[in-house]
Amino acid sequence: MNPSLSTPPRQTAAPSACHLCRREALPHTAVSHLAAPDQELKVLLCGPCDRGRPSRATGSLSPADFHWAALEQEAAQLLTAFKNGQWVPYAQELVFAENLAWFVWTEETLRAAVRTADPWTAEGRLIRILDSNAFLLLRDIPATDPALHTLRRLIDTLAAAAA
Repeated sequence: MNPSLSTPPRQTAAPSACHLCRREALPHTAVSHLAAPDQELKVLLCGPCDRGRPSRATGSLSPADFHWAALEQEAAQLLTAFKNGQWVPYAQELVFAENLAWFVWTEETLRAAVRTADPWTAEGRLIRILDSNAFLLLRDIPATDPALHTLRRLIDTLAAAAA
């Protein structure tokens, strides 16, 4: 008898996915997540999400963590597209980014900047990532929080291109 036919195939556990970004999670990064008012779950995170999320000092996820994950992904994709030449922003977007780089970010100042942007800037990709998650994230964290690092890198890179 063929021994490979008599032995059941070995089951390998699929790696757990990060609850925020779906990358492979680390086994020691379990945090609490309130899925419903009466249902608390333990979920896993990957290293970058565990270190970068706004509520990283706590043992649980907050709504800001989900806004951060979306903003982080969008800003990283836009930065990569710009660096690879796959996205060429309008000249007005570059000037807008240059102005953003100089003022203190709060939910109110960012909303005002987006609201008063010229039509070309308002049609651009940069405004789209600022127009939702950035506002919501700035409700919960200061502008100096490391969770905004990728967005700051994007703005600074575009501001440098404007010069």
